[in-house]
Amino acid sequence: MDGLGKVIFAGAGPGDPGLVAYKAIRNIKTADVIIYDRLVNPILLQLSKPQCELIYVGKNPDVKYKAQDEINRIINEKAALGLTVVRLKGGDPGIFGRLSEEVDSLNNKYPYEVIPGITSASAAALYSDFPLTDRAHEPHVTFSTGHLQKESVREIDFQALAKGGTLALYMGMKALPEIISVLSKDMDAHLKVAVVGNASYGYQKTVIGDLSTINDLVSAHKVTHPAMIIIGDVVNVRKGLSWYEKLPEFGVRKLIVSKDEIDKEKILEMYDQGGFYYIIDQLDDETIQNKYKSIHEEILAIHGFDEIITDSLLSIEKLEKRFNIKINPAKIKTDFSLND
Repeated sequence: MDGLGKVIFAGAGPGDPGLVAYKAIRNIKTADVIIYDRLVNPILLQLSKPQCELIYVGKNPDVKYKAQDEINRIINEKAALGLTVVRLKGGDPGIFGRLSEEVDSLNNKYPYEVIPGITSASAAALYSDFPLTDRAHEPHVTFSTGHLQKESVREIDFQALAKGGTLALYMGMKALPEIISVLSKDMDAHLKVAVVGNASYGYQKTVIGDLSTINDLVSAHKVTHPAMIIIGDVVNVRKGLSWYEKLPEFGVRKLIVSKDEIDKEKILEMYDQGGFYYIIDQLDDETIQNKYKSIHEEILAIHGFDEIITDSLLSIEKLEKRFNIKINPAKIKTDFSLND
């Protein structure tokens, strides 16, 4: 391919694909290469064109899959080929997304754009039915990382951050007991704390407590990363279940299966019902199946789907054979309108 490549740094938002900017969606659909993180909703990747290359560079708090230098190298390598590269990041690329490091690695060789995304703190609060700021409670909010760097000689002053406003902590689940211990030294034990796991996904978990109870509650409800920790009086705005948790299919996980191609926009619209939805289609297309093989396998392994929607039992047979699995017949629902 002739000419310079281009890099688009795009925010994939927190989970609900309906929260992704239209501009980001357009670039996902036209990209030659998508380099994506662990927290990107995999349904977004299925919007890409068939020949688009997908490269996973995900990290989690305990295991680094790709070092940052390696990610930078991949971005530059693909751009050098004259390709349009979308660097797809969970949440907003400019909030704890190491954006400046990746931009600097381009060394002004390739043009780039940045498409903001909705950050996890905002989604975690609003999908749990409380704001990050409120005139009656907290006038400002502080975003901070709760991931304590081993090489850092300076401990984050959580107490100073929390006083007078809302504190939103990213990547803090591993250090939660330490965070609560630091805050408890000088803060009121009844200071409200919300821990929101998998914000804006249909399996979101919101646990509300205070400094004296939150550790036990998080353990009891088995909330793990990825999760936001939000501390402050704004949490008191939540009254019972949130608007999101009241949606008709909240907590339901559905797999849509077809040997033919399904309109992905239909699947994105399903997210308005509050569940988690994933699609495996074009089961006879080896190019498509090879492209999404590792993604499909991971989704099938970690999600116990409540319902399998298909256009035919033949599609189910093809799915079972290709992925060496057995589908519970009681979960299968036939919908002949999938391809309309």
